Amino acid sequence: MIEAKYANLCPICSRDLETREIFENKCKEKNRPLCYFEEEKLLQEFLKFFEKGIGKARALQKFWAKRILRGESFAAVAPTGIGKSSFGIAMSLFLATKGRKSYLIFPTTLLVQQAVETINKIAERTGVSNEDIIFYHGKIKEKEEFFERLREKKFSILITTTQFLAKHFEDLRDITFNFIFVDDVDAILKASRNIDRILHLLGFYYDGKWKGKAKGILMVSTATAKKGKKAELFRQLLNFDIGSSYFTIRNIEDIYVNEESEEKIKEILSKMGKGGIIYARSIEDCEKWYEKLKNEFNIGLVTSKNKEAFNAFKEGKIDYLIGTAYYYGALIRGIDLPKEIKYAVFIGAPIIRIKIEEIDALSPAMIKFIANLFRQREEIKKFIPILPNIEKRKEFYELKEKIKMIMEEGIKEEKDFVLRKGEIIFPDIRTYIQGAGRTSRLLAGGITKGASFLLEDDVDLLNAFLERASYYDIEFKKLENVDFDALKKDIEESRKVKKGIKEDLIKPALFVVESPTKAKQIARFFGKPSIKVIDSAIAYEVATEKYVLLITASLGHVTDLITNRGFHGVELNGTFIP
Repeated sequence: MIEAKYANLCPICSRDLETREIFENKCKEKNRPLCYFEEEKLLQEFLKFFEKGIGKARALQKFWAKRILRGESFAAVAPTGIGKSSFGIAMSLFLATKGRKSYLIFPTTLLVQQAVETINKIAERTGVSNEDIIFYHGKIKEKEEFFERLREKKFSILITTTQFLAKHFEDLRDITFNFIFVDDVDAILKASRNIDRILHLLGFYYDGKWKGKAKGILMVSTATAKKGKKAELFRQLLNFDIGSSYFTIRNIEDIYVNEESEEKIKEILSKMGKGGIIYARSIEDCEKWYEKLKNEFNIGLVTSKNKEAFNAFKEGKIDYLIGTAYYYGALIRGIDLPKEIKYAVFIGAPIIRIKIEEIDALSPAMIKFIANLFRQREEIKKFIPILPNIEKRKEFYELKEKIKMIMEEGIKEEKDFVLRKGEIIFPDIRTYIQGAGRTSRLLAGGITKGASFLLEDDVDLLNAFLERASYYDIEFKKLENVDFDALKKDIEESRKVKKGIKEDLIKPALFVVESPTKAKQIARFFGKPSIKVIDSAIAYEVATEKYVLLITASLGHVTDLITNRGFHGVELNGTFIP
């Protein structure tokens, strides 16, 4: 260890801070911890509560707890499956013991039901009463009692879907929450008025512009969809901005086959056994495959209107589920059963199809995206320099006509999408990552292993899908190269309960550079960062393979050698101490 002294920088005694004190986290003058903050006592209480209810908190969960207990709103930058939902649920229950009100918002009825089960288990393990918890979804029987308790504010924790927030906001209007947890911010951002509603529930009010101060804390997930301008209010009023990241912690064997036959699907289901989720492109395809498979396999069909099969699957009464590969669908985002779901089967690659007759109705952002795909075409090159603001120029109409001409020709020149006469087909990797991600989740003993099978008849589309997937470090292997026995063994072993917790797979880390421009550039290497404003300093928050980085700028040297002590700031008493 290189010895050094930082003049007058000890946060406890305001005298010199020595390297040894930093490593020991203790001021030798006052014999007190260097980093003991006001919320530390409450944090230790929460960590004991969390360990009793769920298990030992991970580094990221401790980081989030510190933020909430010191009153900070933020976007939780973390890969899928790291434990955001269980953390939000546990925190709401802990805050209830302190007389605080919390609102937990989930995107689907299935996730509301799972959240209610989870919070009841945590309440039982921690000895906290669950009588002050109320929840709502379409199938609850005691609706009158629910609304009566809601109106009279006789609850500590409210759990609903995003849809409830929109439909029943008038019943919520007079309530101010101390903590709001949004499990899937994309579902909130789909309707910009939901942002207004959440701000109101946190204590702000609108009088020509938003006024007031936050009386509560907001924790949201990072976005994967477009945010919209309303989301900027989070930065203006709550000092954070929502970023977007496609980074995920996944331990999945990705497998492909250029075939969508009934024989091949049955072969995979037979070899892999129970615990499979099957995704088809449309509800019609789901119903078709359900009819073909139901006599041979114990399978259930999940639709937006019928989710009974989900409960049967959870209880072990059926072995497989089939639903649509839709990004906001119940089986893509609305299900979290890490031990039960072991593999996924995609019958047809998830895609986004744009037809030539739809071009005029597309948003400017989508037109720009398509123009960038064709940027090497001579007829498109002249538009690229003016693309950022082209919707405000007369050339916008001309650009759309040029795109139509290219689509009419249908000559494919790219590797990662398919251009055919009159249409463009994009691989929908985002939906694939979310759906396949149901098979690999983070448990106390580590991350579970899963498998994902992609069956696609169209060789051009399959190749485009594999190419675009490689941009996300997803590498597929051929079905013929799969050792099913070894794969099944690995999947089962990863789900066995293991004593203790392995080293955290991902941790928070501070990354300091000198220049604000450099901080922003580095952050953008990993996606669109979330932004946190701390005492006027900006920190960019992004997820990487091993860390959630908080990247900020020092705006100069953090420390410099002083000139009024030692030899130009260096002590030479037999040692060398700057």
